[in-house]
Amino acid sequence: MRYRDAGVDIARSDALKEQIGREVRSTWNAGVRAIPGGFAGLMQWPDPRAGGFLLAATLDGVGTKLHLAQAAGRIEAAAADVVYHGANDLLAHGARPVALLDYVAQARLDPAVVLEVVRGLARACREVGAVLLGGETAEMPDTYLPGVVDVAGCLIGVARPEGVLDGSRVRPGDVVLGLGSAGLHTNGFSLARRVLAASGQGLDDPLPGGGGESIADALLTPHRWYGPALDAALDAGSLAALAHVTGGGIEGNLVRVLPAGCRAVVSGAWDRPAVFHWIVSAGNVPEEDARTALNLGIGMLVVCAPEWREPVSAWAEAAGERVTLIGRIEAGERGVVWE
Repeated sequence: MRYRDAGVDIARSDALKEQIGREVRSTWNAGVRAIPGGFAGLMQWPDPRAGGFLLAATLDGVGTKLHLAQAAGRIEAAAADVVYHGANDLLAHGARPVALLDYVAQARLDPAVVLEVVRGLARACREVGAVLLGGETAEMPDTYLPGVVDVAGCLIGVARPEGVLDGSRVRPGDVVLGLGSAGLHTNGFSLARRVLAASGQGLDDPLPGGGGESIADALLTPHRWYGPALDAALDAGSLAALAHVTGGGIEGNLVRVLPAGCRAVVSGAWDRPAVFHWIVSAGNVPEEDARTALNLGIGMLVVCAPEWREPVSAWAEAAGERVTLIGRIEAGERGVVWE
């Protein structure tokens, strides 16, 4: 039995890697040490832009959003989300992204799909200022279902020790600002897909209350990258904490940056985008579940002292973000409560 007969075609994979290489190299800067055929990616450390920085790293996957993206023919955009997601996770601790290691796998590699994935990753890397340093492209016929693609990525970043955000600066009296999300981002898709299947609607159908956009447009809107909105605030040292709203929703992520003796009170007084109203209504989703599974229109939470509220909001709005005062920090048992 040949390796190819078992579902893995090395020659086909090698040809695909040659094409991928052009996209990867388009993200490189002067700090990358090129090693053709290398077993790992190497780049100058500290990064040429850094001095005495801490290394930061985070890993995540696109998840089941990829199923909808494949059905809608939007793999490139969905793949980019793993970069935006990871870059925002780094940003939450005051770190800036410098490199991505990616993972792309299928039962049998489809060159067109894999190239779409890598193009999306490379484009997003250029946007957030990271190099696509290396990764893994795997063909595993006994592990993945035919036609399915899995995409994950490890974002590596750097942060100055004095600028690291870890929640220790949060105090009673601080305010909680919400930066608007672009939709579901990369969480809640198992629920959204189930609602879609039960609704009798299709991806090309108009989203109820969506002003003409399709369900596909609403569900597959790319994950927002909040770096440009928060760079000035981070440089000014004006932030007490940042919480990236991913799995677990607002409550599950805001609590992660609260020190002992502080509780957050969230008002819930903002306009939720139409896609969230549709998911809750079409799926008869209880509010508690919606708060846990979905970001409900808030993609990043900013905690700062009241005197910083206006400048932080102004910087974010100048970068095109929608900023809403959604809560406050009080003395009390550590946790998050909704008004």
